[in-house]
Parts: sequence; structure tokens; C-alpha cells
Amino acid sequence: MEAICWYAAFVTGIGLFLAGIIYLVGKKDIREEHFAKAALFEFLAGFVMYIPQELFNDIPPSLPFLKVVESLLTALLRTFSIYMGNGYERISYENHPVFSGFYATVLAVSHLLLLVFIAGFIVKFFEGPFQQILLSARKKRYSYVFYGCNEKTLAIAESLHKSTAYDEKSSIVFAVADTEFGDDKKRRIREMKGIFTTGSMEGLIKKLSGKTKGFEVFLFGDSEENNLIELEQICSSLEEKTDSEIRIYVELSETPWNLYDDFLKEVDSKFGEKLIINFVRTEENFVFNDLMNHSIFANAVSGDAVVRKDSAAGNAVLKKEAAAGSAVLKKEAAAGNAVREIRILLVGMNERNIEMFRAVMHLGQMPGYRLNVMVIEDGANRDILRERFPEIKEECDVFGDAFYRIIYRENVDYGAAVFDEIVKTEYPEFTFAFVNAGNDILNANIAMRLNAICRRMNRKSDYVIQANIKNRDICKRWNKNLTENIEFVGSIEDTYDYGFITMSGIEKATVAIHNVRYPDGSRPWYVYCNNEYNRHSVYARTLSFKYKVRIIDEFYQSDYSVTSTDEEWKIYEHMRWNMYTRAMGYRLADPALLNENGELDRSLRTMAKVHNCLVPYDDLSDEEKQKDSLVLTPEIVEILKS
Repeated sequence: MEAICWYAAFVTGIGLFLAGIIYLVGKKDIREEHFAKAALFEFLAGFVMYIPQELFNDIPPSLPFLKVVESLLTALLRTFSIYMGNGYERISYENHPVFSGFYATVLAVSHLLLLVFIAGFIVKFFEGPFQQILLSARKKRYSYVFYGCNEKTLAIAESLHKSTAYDEKSSIVFAVADTEFGDDKKRRIREMKGIFTTGSMEGLIKKLSGKTKGFEVFLFGDSEENNLIELEQICSSLEEKTDSEIRIYVELSETPWNLYDDFLKEVDSKFGEKLIINFVRTEENFVFNDLMNHSIFANAVSGDAVVRKDSAAGNAVLKKEAAAGSAVLKKEAAAGNAVREIRILLVGMNERNIEMFRAVMHLGQMPGYRLNVMVIEDGANRDILRERFPEIKEECDVFGDAFYRIIYRENVDYGAAVFDEIVKTEYPEFTFAFVNAGNDILNANIAMRLNAICRRMNRKSDYVIQANIKNRDICKRWNKNLTENIEFVGSIEDTYDYGFITMSGIEKATVAIHNVRYPDGSRPWYVYCNNEYNRHSVYARTLSFKYKVRIIDEFYQSDYSVTSTDEEWKIYEHMRWNMYTRAMGYRLADPALLNENGELDRSLRTMAKVHNCLVPYDDLSDEEKQKDSLVLTPEIVEILKS
């Protein structure tokens, strides 16, 4: 009986000992309770292996039942006493010398593992204070600080950590509330060697300010109102003479920019270039970055010959260039002045599609090109575009004002044959399609149907179809033959990417161009960009210039002097500005609003969203015409190409 008890305790003890190890090793994300459960396995292993010694000791037996109870309780107390100061005591097993060494070794190792697991539990339990210590140790590093821990901030931080812009000596810090934190989020932060603190955001910024060479703050919480409250609290908590260079990105979607113009001026007067605040319109950022990488001009098709008329005199627009022997688009002039058509197809009507509509409307105003846009949706939201962009009519064909045509098809059932019929009969030669009509599967299905229509027409690769997909993982195993010529964009990883959010590519080019224009520093970029309209407007212009460079390369063999010598480039830049401003919701100012000098008060212009320059180029004053004469010098061209 005694031997059986010893063997049973040995086998059970080894089983519990191994179970504790296997349990912990098998967890991908080890939490406090995992350490506690693993420690419990090791504690039970020690307890079970003490039972035979207590059960079969030399103490005279009392009643058999009481002897068993007393032995179990003594074994339990003995196991506890090991960790209460007695330490490990060697145990001899005189009756079983064959396996006593193994027995004692397993018992000793289980006790050691128990200590290790308890230590792990303590470290995890006090992880918050540990993170504070870690933050204090790294506070002199350049830091990237994220407000809240959600899918947006995690995606930005993860893309930053993977990017070449990230310096391993920098720190990624999350300021969070306890309720925001799950174990998976902690794991993702640990994987990028990040830090998290549950203190207030302004307290964290105070700790970093003045002690680090600089930091970037991302206010991308789930509430836009809270983002703005945090912004004000951070700015009020900073000392005026801070040595740190600080850049704050604040996500806005519904709040108008100009509500905070005075606040930005106040920040500028207080901190100067030490503190830069950028309001981020995420959907606009996504579209601008998307169009930086995917040209709407690449697949433009030759349309019918179009002789454009001068809006004022009724003469051929290119008469000046033709007389000089240098028509603006030599190749197309030789072909009868044919204009290439950009044919955009937007499927769906929502905020992202509206931003895409805004962008292509101004970007499509380019010499040698004409813009056509078809919108197909299953609702009836045409009035939304009319309300947001009252100056954008169904069609405009006025040189110096704008060239475009909008075709809108409402209440179309995406799943019915009528959708395919509209595309086939009314818009078969679209060159760029953006599908964002609903969920991922619906968008992918519509994109594949568009692709099938093009293939039945024997079109090869002279078009681009983009399908908006929120979950990138969903399309990893899809049939590549079915998705050829389809680009899946718009996942949370794409949208909340560090480069996308900061507009790093566009901003670097824009700042460099700005410095070329103002080499004497008379108009610093940080002052210019602290007016949000200016900053977003100039980003749009930089995007347009990128494609102007390509067009000049194609038709002028890199003779960039055309942007200053050929009037048409000025005219088209005004047309682009016209459409950008209209896409911002501005209207032409009523003459009654102009003063005696024929000018519009700036504050009234902003308040009423009106502008007196939303007219054809020939109706501008000479002073206003010169504002459209930015020259693409070789230096600026190099910036845009790189």
C-alpha cells in the first residue's frame, strides 16, 4: 500500500509539474491569470508529492480517517511553509532509494518554477508602474505619443514602427484609460516595443516636454470632441519656452477647419515653429495619397476632336501658340487637337467617394485632358452633392473656367442586370473606377463584374479598378485570375498608415517647393500651414503639379519653361483652383458684397464661403492672373520627381 501511494504521488506530481509548464508555454499572449494558473499547477505538484512522507511518517497512527486528514493538511502547510521562509529542505526516502533522487529533483524544480511564475504574476500585476519607470528611462528620446488605444492608433503606430522613418532609438507611447485595454492590445504594443501609461495625456506631455528633443502627438480617439478637448489641454499645459519640437495631428471629420483658425494663430504667436498642429481629414488624406500612387491620367482615352473656344473672344484657344509654332500639346494638335478623356466611374455615395469626387474634379483640369465622371448608387443622394458643391453643375465647357461632365445614376440595384447594362451602354470605356458601395464582399463582387465587362470588350490593362476593402486579410486567398486588374485599397492599415496620416510624401515636396518660392524665409512654412485652408489647398496643388511634370515630360521633352511662357498653363491652373474651391463648397460672391475697389473682405469671404475669383481666367484682374503663374523650375521639378 505504501509503495503504491509513493508511486501514485510521483506520477501525479510529474503530471502536474509538466502541466504547469505546457499550459504557460502554449499561451501566445501571457496574462496575469496565466501566470497564476501555472503557479497553481506547480503548487499542487509540491503538495501531492509531500503527501506520502506525511502519511507514512513515524508518528503513531490515530484513527485512519484522522490520520489521512492530518497528513493532507500537514502536506499543505508544509508546501506553504517552503515559501514562508523555511526554504527547501532535503527529503530522504529510505523505503524507496531507487527513485528518491528523481522524486526530490522534481519536487525542487516544481518549487523553483512556482517562484518564477509568482514573480511573473507580480511583474504583470504591477505592469503600470513598470511602464512608468520605462517611460522615465526613455523620456529623452524622440517620442510618438498616441491618445487612446484603438484600431486607428494601433495601425498608425504599427506602420510607423515598420517604416524607414522610424528610429529604433525613438519611443512609441500610448496614453490610455484602463477600460480601453485588452490583452491583445498590450501584446501589439509590446511587439513594437512600445510603452503605455494610464495617466492623463497632459501629464504625459508635461513629463516629455523640455526633456526630449521632440515628439509627435496623435489625437485619434473615438470622439472628435474629446480629440479637440485634449488638444486644448495639451497646448495650455505646455510652457512657452519649451525646447522640444512638437507636432500634433488631430483627426477631424465633421468640425470645420476655420473654427480653429484663431486658436492656431494663438498657438503660433505663443510657440512659433516649436509647435505645429495639423488637422487631419482622414478621407481626404486617403484619397490624396491614393491618387499620388495611381494616376487618373495614365489610361485616358482619345475623345472626339474638340476645338476649344476662347470664352471672351470666341477665337481658337491655341491661336497664340499656333502662331508662334508651339501649340501647347504638339502631339494632339497634330492629330486635330483631339483631347484625351479621363473617365472616372464612382460606385456608391458616401464620405470616401465624395472625397474622391472632390479630388478628381480639380485634378482633372489639365491641358490636353477633359474630365467625365459617372456616379452610380443604389440610393438617391444627388442632392447631397448639389448642397455641398452648389457651384459644380452637371456640365461645364468654358475654357478658363472648367471642363467636365457629370453623369449621375440613382436608385440602381447593384445586384440586378440594370447595373451592368448602364456600364456597358453608357460608360463602357471608363479608365478609372473606384468601388465603395457597401461591405467588402459587395465591393469585390461589383469590381469583378466591372472587370468582366471590360474583358468581354477585349480590354486588356487600359483601365484601373479599385475596390474599397476594410479588412485586408479577407482577400489574401482570393483567386488571382478573378482579381487581375483590381486593386484592393482602403483597409484600416492603408487608411491609418503613418505616411498617409502625416501626408509625409506630399508635405515634404510641398515644404521644399514653398522654400524654393520664398528662399529669403519671408513667409515661413509653419506660419503658412497653420492656416488649414492654405495647407490643404497647397497639398492639392502639389498633387496636380506632379502630373503636370509628367505631361511636360511627354510633350515638351522636359522644357519646363512652358509653365511661364505659355499662357495656357496659367489658365489651367486657374481652372484647377476654380474646381478645388468649388469642391470646398464656395460660391461666386454676389457683386453687392464687393467694396468700392471691387474686392471682397477676407473675413466675409470665409464666413459666407464666397469668392470673387470663381470666374473664367479672362475675367480676372492682372494681379490675380499672376497668382496662377508658379513656374515649374528645374529645381521644383526635381523635388516633384523625387
